[in-house]
Amino acid sequence: MSGHSIDVWTWRATLRAQVLLAPGVQDVPLTEARGRVLAGPVTSPEDVPTVPLSAMDGFAVRRADLDAPGSTRLPVAADLPARPGATPELPAGVAMRIMTGAPVPAGADAVVEVEATDADPFGAAPGSVTITLEQLPPPQRHIRARGEEAERGDLLAGAGRLVGAGLIGVARSLGLATLPVLTPVRVGVVVTGDELAATGGPAPGMVRESNGLMLVSALEADGARARTWHTGDDPASLRALLREIEPDCDLVITTGGIGQGAFDVVRAALGRQGAGTSELVHLALRPGGPQGRGRLPGGTPVIHLPGTPVGALVGYHLFVRQLLPGVDAEPIRVELGEDPGVFRGRRGRRALLVQPGIWRLAEDGRLLVDVLPGRRLTPYARAEALVLREPAGDADGAAGDAAGAASRAGATAGDLGAAVLALPL
Repeated sequence: MSGHSIDVWTWRATLRAQVLLAPGVQDVPLTEARGRVLAGPVTSPEDVPTVPLSAMDGFAVRRADLDAPGSTRLPVAADLPARPGATPELPAGVAMRIMTGAPVPAGADAVVEVEATDADPFGAAPGSVTITLEQLPPPQRHIRARGEEAERGDLLAGAGRLVGAGLIGVARSLGLATLPVLTPVRVGVVVTGDELAATGGPAPGMVRESNGLMLVSALEADGARARTWHTGDDPASLRALLREIEPDCDLVITTGGIGQGAFDVVRAALGRQGAGTSELVHLALRPGGPQGRGRLPGGTPVIHLPGTPVGALVGYHLFVRQLLPGVDAEPIRVELGEDPGVFRGRRGRRALLVQPGIWRLAEDGRLLVDVLPGRRLTPYARAEALVLREPAGDADGAAGDAAGAASRAGATAGDLGAAVLALPL
């Protein structure tokens, strides 16, 4: 391990540069596409609408037949509901009753809303209608032009976007049966430690294992396909497990075993005294300072997170989420709500403090984040964000980290105030 702590933002950038996940592509039915990441752009196969449509319940007319200001009496030549079928051309000197969504007849250059007529909105089509206007409607009034919403070839959604209900609705309306999406990233989570109990009440010296299910749940919520394994503190067993699962993984995450102790299995198996394929470091971060990265024998990237549940959760949100396709894992600049007190680094050591937070809107509409009380993993049961706090300046002149963090999120040192960075969970 190096003699100094590495900056959190530097480590994030290092992982982004060196861990490039390249999932495959598949076409999936619309019923299976929600929440998936688009593998390519989706364009409109046709004009929307394909023909001019009425945007109002009223009467299709030729503007030249109208008197304004004043009233015009016109015979009603047809009734046009929004249903399939041919639409007749509108002759001069007549009107046609038309419903919202119905094709506009050729020759009509405006639709007059029913409120501007003497017609019963709910009755049968009248034989004639009186239209009263203060001024002539503009050309194409209440008419949705062909291609107004989208023209053939228009981009509907770009590659990398998450498929939501809106895109599914648009795709269905255009007759698209499938969407091109990325295959889920396959992630293996390897939890290490002889002291971990999988189920039941732990014996003395044992603790219930929670990292595996916690990380798998987070990964699956972010669109990955994840599975967890547990191994003890034997380096050979860890290496054997990694060889076994690597062919089925695009990324492997380990938790635990990266400290400085005699039984730190990941360090012994993959660090300098082992295979030497992983770099293990200490970040200026509380909690979650120990971190690591490397490659397995087949080239699969591996990220090493701490074994403490909070450290593993913080490491996931800070370092792993940013690598998953379609996931926005950038921190946002917010203001602290209830003052949690000044945070100062330990003497001679400055670290980014991560705390659980919950969102709140101030009376003036500002978005605030309150730091939740509690220790270790418990407050994360209701947390909605990770609050990222740089230590305040101390007597030896070390200052500016908070301003530097704010500038990385688009703020300046001058307007930092009570602002902090937060990662939504």
